[in-house]
Amino acid sequence: MRLFYYTWFENSAGDLEESLLSLGYSVVKCHIPLKNYEEDPEFCGHFIRIFREQGCEAVISFDFFPLIARIAEQLKVRYFSWVYDMPHHTLYSQAVLGTYTSLFLFDREQYRQMKQIRQKHTYYLPLAVNMRRLKRQRKATDSGNNIPEYNADISFVGSLYEKNLYRQITYLPEYLKGYLQGVMEAQQKIFGYHMVGDVLDDEVLKELQTYVVMDLDPSYLADKKQLYVDMIDAEITCQERTRLLGALSERYSLQLYTASDTALVPHADHRGIVSYDQEMPEVFRTSKINLNLTLRSIRHGIPLRALDIMGAGGFLLSNYQAGLAEEFEDGRELVLFESREDLLAKADYYLSHEEERREIALRGWEKVQQKFSYDVQLKKMFETSGDHMF
Repeated sequence: MRLFYYTWFENSAGDLEESLLSLGYSVVKCHIPLKNYEEDPEFCGHFIRIFREQGCEAVISFDFFPLIARIAEQLKVRYFSWVYDMPHHTLYSQAVLGTYTSLFLFDREQYRQMKQIRQKHTYYLPLAVNMRRLKRQRKATDSGNNIPEYNADISFVGSLYEKNLYRQITYLPEYLKGYLQGVMEAQQKIFGYHMVGDVLDDEVLKELQTYVVMDLDPSYLADKKQLYVDMIDAEITCQERTRLLGALSERYSLQLYTASDTALVPHADHRGIVSYDQEMPEVFRTSKINLNLTLRSIRHGIPLRALDIMGAGGFLLSNYQAGLAEEFEDGRELVLFESREDLLAKADYYLSHEEERREIALRGWEKVQQKFSYDVQLKKMFETSGDHMF
């Protein structure tokens, strides 16, 4: 099968391409500038021309592009869309109803919601890591060709989400601001259950809409309430990450790799950003503890960062996340925490128990290799959708 791989320069672009090639697919990797997700004749013209000239038979992309779904309908070819980001509002385009799209979702809650919109060709599929690349890098490091420069006690790689929409609101009445802050503080005390949508009732939502106008294509299938929930989730993530990282950095040596405002975690050792495919795996391999603090809009999925950490051979300490708890054994393949106090206690314990920490990291690495490599997940993708070459 000859696949047209549409890339938007996502971090995993090289990993997906290498994995498809290793499985025997022919790949035409291409980026075409996109002006509008719903209507862009120039994009469609270029896309169709390249698809036909290259003799492609199907399309694949990370995330869902309505225009590509419509092109697939026009050409009557399969479009494999693997959702990579949360939230992902283009999923609510009318184009998602197309019969030639096979939709793969890494979050079970998002999968449940989308199954209510489209019954056919909608699947749950966790994200993956390129174990082939990670093993090459590990071998190079072990042979002395790539000397690590990180060696942290605790590290965190990721955004602090301080530039979210909620922080851009110029005015909210004090009582409404207080109510929302109470909701956000309550949610931060709970892992494994998402309560924001339940407490954002019609009255609160109506008032919030007075001060914050959400622009969404009127043809989209999404409930506008979801947009406000996503906005609040981003602010919860910001507050939670700065609070937990701040608490850790006051007691331990914490290296923070981020492009966010360093003043939010003043006691951390700020290291800037690292490249996804070269430097980040070395951070994970050489840190004693690697943190995953899940974006709150991911309700019931395995964050890619958690797989990145374990796939690189790092020890993972993560907030409780249903998807992780279902697929990995807590205390054996990773370690989960359920509160600020639990996080601090487990950080303290595992910093002083090196052998146990190394054994957990090894078992986590083995599980990711067995179940969450691209080779495994891509085979599932093509086999479950009925379009495969195996």
